[in-house]
Amino acid sequence: MTTSAPGFAAVSAAGAGPPALAPAALAVAPDASCDGTRGGLQTATWGGFEPLADGRTLILSREVRRRNQPVGPEEVARMLATGDRMALAQMLPTFGAVQQRGHAVIATTDALGFRHLHYRVGDGWAAVSTSARVLAGLEPTGLDHTGVAVQSLLGWQLRGHSLFESVTKVPAGRSVEIRDGRLRMDAFIEDPAQPVERVGIEEAVESTSTMLRGYLDAYLDDHPDAILQLSGGQDSRLLLSAIDPRRRPGLRVMTLGAPDSPDVRIATAIARRYGMRHEILGVDGLDELEPEEAYALCVAAAGATELCADPLAWAALELAETRAMPGPRISGVGGEVARGFYYHGRDGSGPVTEARARRLADWRMFVNEAVEGAALRTEFRERAREAAHAEVLAALAEGGRSWFDATDELYLGQRVQNWAGATESPVSAVRRIVNPMLDDRWVSTIRAVDPEEKAGSRFIARVQIELDADLARIPLDGRPSPAAYVAPGWRSAWQRGSTKATKVGRKVRQRVRRSGRPPVGGQILAEAVTTYWRAHPEAVAGLAAGDVVEPRWLDDVLAGRHQPAPSTVAFLLNLVVATGVVRGASVTAGR
Repeated sequence: MTTSAPGFAAVSAAGAGPPALAPAALAVAPDASCDGTRGGLQTATWGGFEPLADGRTLILSREVRRRNQPVGPEEVARMLATGDRMALAQMLPTFGAVQQRGHAVIATTDALGFRHLHYRVGDGWAAVSTSARVLAGLEPTGLDHTGVAVQSLLGWQLRGHSLFESVTKVPAGRSVEIRDGRLRMDAFIEDPAQPVERVGIEEAVESTSTMLRGYLDAYLDDHPDAILQLSGGQDSRLLLSAIDPRRRPGLRVMTLGAPDSPDVRIATAIARRYGMRHEILGVDGLDELEPEEAYALCVAAAGATELCADPLAWAALELAETRAMPGPRISGVGGEVARGFYYHGRDGSGPVTEARARRLADWRMFVNEAVEGAALRTEFRERAREAAHAEVLAALAEGGRSWFDATDELYLGQRVQNWAGATESPVSAVRRIVNPMLDDRWVSTIRAVDPEEKAGSRFIARVQIELDADLARIPLDGRPSPAAYVAPGWRSAWQRGSTKATKVGRKVRQRVRRSGRPPVGGQILAEAVTTYWRAHPEAVAGLAAGDVVEPRWLDDVLAGRHQPAPSTVAFLLNLVVATGVVRGASVTAGR
């Protein structure tokens, strides 16, 4: 990656001595175009975005749709100028836009907060940007201890934290205005903490099925060359089921993975069944990169995701994408909320408690992307777990929901936007991509379905059968067919029980070993990054002097006595970049 992911930043100051935007922007994006102070306002854009100017609106995503209809730039400009709450609430994530009006800047995310924006408020000034790093570089700041703690266990963030103190993610469904050194935030969605009116299961199955069919029909009418991202899992299967069988012959589908992986095997069989054109995206050649090349690729990935996600996963995907067929994408992510992804325990109608929150975090959340315990200083490791537990409990307790409803909202309101949104934000700025499972109609219906109906994948399996009963009978990756989750009888019950036992066993083994499953290409890149650090120990010298990383463990890594896990390398890489930003801001301020 030779240029920065597209982005913008704006700073508004009320008086003299505002922080200079240009040095912070150029440190992150050497191609940044920076506008000087006018009326207390400074702006910068980079990565191909046009410079901001009075009356100009920049759209931060390539695909712009209001539900299943395309929206033009003039309509987006009108939405921001008038604050049209209904229209903004119906914009399909990933969506974001920024508009300059005189000496003010208005920026908006989407209803799920999928498009990441960040803000910072100082003494007499306020700023908003797509880049947490630029905001951290405006004035000296430190690392956010809670953000670092949570990311060391989750691999992503909760409740608006970043790795930087005083830099906060704009919440879902919010527009931000900076003017005269002040920041104002307006909500354009209803408070999700408000009680919802339940929807009957039959009505929910019918409405979601109709919505998905209508969405995909409309999108394929607009983009006949669209590519469905097809895996061996449930969500992409559901989207394929919603596509009219008459459209399937010749439909372009794409799968990421090795040729012998379960995802690829299942997707290949389905593609042949319907005569679809199937492309397999692999990471061939990743192991042929020189350590310097691999390291540069991963550092660029860390920056693109603003240190909020796994840079190894993003770097591997970006390399694979260089070989992909061009064309708009149809993606499915977030369907887990329709099957109770975080349901833990039997009493779903009971209250949120600290004990339940801790069990959910330890057994379901702090598994796949947690850092090796030995890599962290003892004091930090103990404080980090307590801080992360507190953040999980606070997120679950917001709104006073019952246990299963609270876990649904944790997934939809936290994991979806912070885990998936961190990677989709830079992707959406350069590629046309839609995800019907982020449509506000799908989301509102899923929120209204009783958790007892969603538990055990029963609801989403019924939607699958309603859309395409034949596809519902094909087994999923590592699980029985969707039909098994609603079909009566001992055989389907045995299949579901066997699958659940296997998953529980895997989680137990992961927890005992303190290891998760690396992303595609993650192991290769982790080894390359570690090799680079061994040749250039100065790159991680600052970590040993901090209060997070255990110096003796780092010595073992640099000496070749230990190969760190991919999740640990990903976290350390983000921490290295964040530490460099903090140090650079302090040096600039001291000049």
